Amino acid sequence: MSSHYLDVAIGLSYTFLAVSLLCSATREAIASLFQTRAKILVDGVLTMLHEPAGKSHLRGIIPSIKRFLRLDSGFNLAKLGPHSLSAAVMTHPLIAGLAQQGRMPSYIPSAIFARAFVSTLTAKYGKGQTAALLLANVGNEGLSRTLLAIMGEGPDDVAALENAVRIWYDTVMDRITGWYKRRSQLVLFCVGLFYAGAMNIDALQLSQRLWRDDDFAAKTAQQVSDTMAAGTMKLPAAVAPGAPAPTALSQAAEAKKDVQALQVLPIGWPSPRFVGAWDRGVCAFAGALVFALMGWIITAFASSLGAPFWFDGIGWLLALRGSGAKPAPEPAPVVIEAITLPSLNGVKPTNG
Repeated sequence: MSSHYLDVAIGLSYTFLAVSLLCSATREAIASLFQTRAKILVDGVLTMLHEPAGKSHLRGIIPSIKRFLRLDSGFNLAKLGPHSLSAAVMTHPLIAGLAQQGRMPSYIPSAIFARAFVSTLTAKYGKGQTAALLLANVGNEGLSRTLLAIMGEGPDDVAALENAVRIWYDTVMDRITGWYKRRSQLVLFCVGLFYAGAMNIDALQLSQRLWRDDDFAAKTAQQVSDTMAAGTMKLPAAVAPGAPAPTALSQAAEAKKDVQALQVLPIGWPSPRFVGAWDRGVCAFAGALVFALMGWIITAFASSLGAPFWFDGIGWLLALRGSGAKPAPEPAPVVIEAITLPSLNGVKPTNG
């Protein structure tokens, strides 16, 4: 493959990587401020306990603003009703103690959730009862059939029920991770489209500049190679709803670094695409705007693929170009001097 093709591909991939890192940092900051993971976790618990109708009571702009302001009513589980098992479990001291006041935990270990679930049932319906009887008192047929099916033909005691709840919780959390990933892709696209328009990160215009200017493309590819070799661009840790989330301040610091990485690229305003376009007529301006929107959408779509995708792609392209990361220096050989051991009880030690 021609070196110029590779240089253009490396320049575009680096741009998309920087935008993806910036969008990821912004998404994590938004998730931290609005407690998105905690909200999705509550939705998962409602699904797990067969109370999906309660999700609509916790949605809306006003609850989101309350969660942003850290008000106690941000997660007003009382709206689920006095007979909601989800509200009773999520307000159990074992779970409520995992988060600060005005917040809900974004991560609940399966053992803690199962213990809180069983403790809620025994506190309400009494101890010493079988698992089937406790579930029958709840009056939730879907939940009872699910947990009894997991328990199988084994013991019908509280310990077996707790183990079944733990298994069911882990299964639902895996599904929640899939929900969160799909939602994150949509958020990344929207955030990427915002940054693409605000900073004029036009993928079409950038590709034209790289294609027409061989020296600029080669210089950009070499700069990307040096940056990757130095390890200054790092991927953010993948965080799912079932894991502790980073703070908004740390994500803001990462976003600042990503913006600095974008400043070396030929982006920003004023855009050469719009220079004199209005003077040439409305049609010329409309055409420039259409092509700009296309470039911004391409950038936003690329950012939604995620930083790991472009990070791996750049590594592969640099390997093809023959300018991959510099190998680490070999450590200096360690010389071990012979040591004469003293004799033990007059007997000299032998080898082996």
